[in-house]
Amino acid sequence: MIGCMNNPWLSSKTLSACCRDQRGSGWWNNDRFLMRLIRLKPPLVRQWCHLVLVGFLLGPMITAASCDRPVFKNPLQVLQIGSIERHFRIVYPTNYSANAHNPLVILLHGWGGNEDAFLDQDDLRRTADARGVVLVAPRGLGSGAPDFGNNSWTFSGSDTGVTEAGMPICDAALTPDYRYPSCKASKIAVTTCAWTHCQGQSHTDIDFLVELFALLETQQCIDPDRMYLMGGSNGGNLVWDVARAPRLSNKLAAIASWIGLPHQSYLAPGKASALPAALLITGTKDTTDPPGAWDDFNVTTTSNQTDRYYYESASATIRAWSAASGCPVGAVATPVAAPPPFDCRAYCPGERQDVPALDCRLEMGHEYREDDAWPLTLDFFLSRRHARGS
Repeated sequence: MIGCMNNPWLSSKTLSACCRDQRGSGWWNNDRFLMRLIRLKPPLVRQWCHLVLVGFLLGPMITAASCDRPVFKNPLQVLQIGSIERHFRIVYPTNYSANAHNPLVILLHGWGGNEDAFLDQDDLRRTADARGVVLVAPRGLGSGAPDFGNNSWTFSGSDTGVTEAGMPICDAALTPDYRYPSCKASKIAVTTCAWTHCQGQSHTDIDFLVELFALLETQQCIDPDRMYLMGGSNGGNLVWDVARAPRLSNKLAAIASWIGLPHQSYLAPGKASALPAALLITGTKDTTDPPGAWDDFNVTTTSNQTDRYYYESASATIRAWSAASGCPVGAVATPVAAPPPFDCRAYCPGERQDVPALDCRLEMGHEYREDDAWPLTLDFFLSRRHARGS
């Protein structure tokens, strides 16, 4: 239709035929309307059609860009799910616009943390602010009744002590009994390897995140194509479960796990079309969630003096994620250009902004190193948008 309307040499009759061929369906698909239209001089017809065309092209864009939803007045919010109150904190960027859609990063704290763990880091907030990112940090369960202990996130095997395949997640003889009171009372924990809360009878942590994403998407000005999830340590453990959950995997553009690996036998990420891009950052000296050597696909074991938990290696996790994302994978990861001091590798060919899964390591222990990890994570996130229709 654009070519038709831009041609000044078309006669009224030819213009009518052209519009008839290209008009498609709609209220203008009417012979009487076309007859009135061709009585106008061709330049006027072209001008009128240009206006109609601009309206049809820009109208949906204008509607999609508008939002007009007020910010939450209280940065600490409560989300009621069943009989349990769940909490989250929100931080808006300085340039936050209620008339545009903004990127969102949800941050999951580690074991014993809360919603302030990441958001109280000034450099982290400043970097996100400069990129126009909305930050939301939810709180796990465990500090209140009935556990009165450390907040935690429950993921595959952490509340039962065994994996989905029925394999133990630890050597119980060499690992203290960390079971929460809620696990003992509900008898959810099959072994003493369980180490996170068991308050998921009314809803799971994934249920909470489903509700949280839905709330933010409908009540705040959030870009549905730029929603991301990052977790550290225990929060990073949960990220892998969230990213393969059907209710959330098709909403997320990308995920990042800092020093958080899945327990052994996890490696069944799901359907290729639903998986978000994944970034894994680990420490080569980490004895709590040990990544293992490069291209070592064997299960790793916590090597500190108190625990013996089993985890999938970093290479096994990223290779499985890459394969599930549909790319041909080999036995050896390929180095990918990354800012120092990172050593980053991938099992799919491509640049850092293209690969579906990226394994990045630092010479460090079980720590976050936010000054290095956060800029890399934001770059990884914001270079990706959700592929609608996948």
